[in-house]
Amino acid sequence: MDSVSHLMVDPTLVTVAAAVIGAGLNTLRGYLHSDGQAYSAKKLGGALIISTFAAIAVAQTIAVESVSIVGLALIGLTTGFAADFVISKAKKDDE
Repeated sequence: MDSVSHLMVDPTLVTVAAAVIGAGLNTLRGYLHSDGQAYSAKKLGGALIISTFAAIAVAQTIAVESVSIVGLALIGLTTGFAADFVISKAKKDDE
């Protein structure tokens, strides 16, 4: 009998959840580097929407069968963080 139990988790769900956390971390990073501005729930909401769609796209295009749950979580974290960072940077450059 195998002593290691395997958890069956949907790879897309893991990737999306990690991306949402990554985007949240980027908004927190922006808040911590701001000069006395209040934390914006509107920015957080936008970040969560962007990161969710980016993570779904990534999870649907990579071969998730060969990637571990930890690997998917890391892919999701970087996807969410990067997606929000790029959009935030583009908005600042546009202003």
